[in-house]
Amino acid sequence: MSPHDELADLAADLVAIPTENPPGDERPCAEFVVDWFEERDIEARLVEKPSAERAQAVAWVGDDPRAESRSEDSTETDGAPTLVLNGHLDVVPAGDPDEWTHDPFAGVVEEGRLYGRGSADTKTNVAAAMLALRDLQQEIETGNLDGTLLFHGAMGEETGHPGTRTLIEEGYGGDLAVALEPTDFRVGTSAKGVATYRVGVSGSASHASRPDQGTNAVDAARPLLNAIDDYDRRVRERTDPLVGRAYATVTEFVAGTDSNMAVLPGRAELLLDRRILPDESYDEVVSEIEELLAEVEREENVETDLSLVKHYASAGIPTDHLLAERFRDRSAELADAPREPWGLEAATDAREFVAAGIPAIIWGAGDLGQAHTVDESVDLADAATGLEILKESVRLTLRDS
Repeated sequence: MSPHDELADLAADLVAIPTENPPGDERPCAEFVVDWFEERDIEARLVEKPSAERAQAVAWVGDDPRAESRSEDSTETDGAPTLVLNGHLDVVPAGDPDEWTHDPFAGVVEEGRLYGRGSADTKTNVAAAMLALRDLQQEIETGNLDGTLLFHGAMGEETGHPGTRTLIEEGYGGDLAVALEPTDFRVGTSAKGVATYRVGVSGSASHASRPDQGTNAVDAARPLLNAIDDYDRRVRERTDPLVGRAYATVTEFVAGTDSNMAVLPGRAELLLDRRILPDESYDEVVSEIEELLAEVEREENVETDLSLVKHYASAGIPTDHLLAERFRDRSAELADAPREPWGLEAATDAREFVAAGIPAIIWGAGDLGQAHTVDESVDLADAATGLEILKESVRLTLRDS
């Protein structure tokens, strides 16, 4: 079997294991991954934290990563480095399968493309990482490459669950990391963060035939929506050269859906999506949101409440970090990818490594525009090129670090 066909088959097998999140059912896929490695005499295991039902997979060639001695500065090692290839096993829900040309979990290959939910984001890159460990196993075990190559098959990335964070906490952190995402071989050294808040607005319910007896929560929310629009205009003036502008956007508004249609809603709720730049702190963002609500309450006599739904931290490392340069050079050479520094407007699990003091880049085969779409797909020729870039970049990293 050719390497191209082998990658296509393995990626299709992964796609065919539904891991939609929510609800999150990564364990069958993690078990498949661990079995695949063990059949090839590669150390692998399930990690049943933070959830046994949503177990994760790790595998490595080289020394047991948990036994390595590291200095307090995790960018420096007492011995050879451990490089992590981190991919997530969960995918966003496929939606109505009738809208798809092919069954989203059939793993159909047609005219050189693999179709299915997760084909681009990011199971084909997971398959490439698995094959990279297998193909480099002998070079590492014989000492031709000095270091350890560690694989993560993480849970929960799509909804901000602490899958990758837990793997790091369990000792599978390494010294350098590649967060595998479909970037068209561009090397991302920074990514926006996001904080999503649920904001409640209180009113007073009354019959719609007597609207003046109550306070319509929809009307009470209008000043808040206007204030958020003003806030969004201000934060859009903040920019980062790699990831663009900050934003504050209302993505959902709900009122009166659980009541009789002839009743004025006594409560409205909205979701506020705040995109956070690498040089903005989360604490500062929280303070801004709280002050925005306090001002609306003071000036408009509106009662509000605030709760955090999820938070993905922003992340960034120097654009000229050696890991980024190695992947940039090989991607430009083998795939004609641009060398210019680049960042992602979306959040990734690279943030978990950076937060732990582990330099991480974001890189992979595939088109980010395919992620989360109907008829999601990946070009398998590009994926095969990605596997070669990955192996060559790993070789450079483990030789030169």
